[in-house]
Amino acid sequence: MLRQLQSRASDLAECLLISELEMRRSRTLEKKLEAYGEFGRAVDRIDALRRDIEELIHWDAKESIMAVLDRKVANVIRSSAYRIVEWFDRYSCVRWYVGQASMLVKQC
Repeated sequence: MLRQLQSRASDLAECLLISELEMRRSRTLEKKLEAYGEFGRAVDRIDALRRDIEELIHWDAKESIMAVLDRKVANVIRSSAYRIVEWFDRYSCVRWYVGQASMLVKQC
């Protein structure tokens, strides 16, 4: 059981890394917003993993598995790439400033 949980944690760490890279390096706002959504889904999956770990494993193992994921999530949220994409997601009525392709994604 512990191996399955560790495997899920490593898969989630990889998802976080990919989302972070996509938010930084994508050339279009659409791709950056997709990565932002994937990051949000990964955080939801981390919360589900945390609940599963609390039910099945004692405290010390939980701390070691979740510490890496928690630090990675915090680092991504503090990054400028995340904050910029979050701003565009929250204030979607200003997407028309970016260009014509963005207007096709979601109109105000």
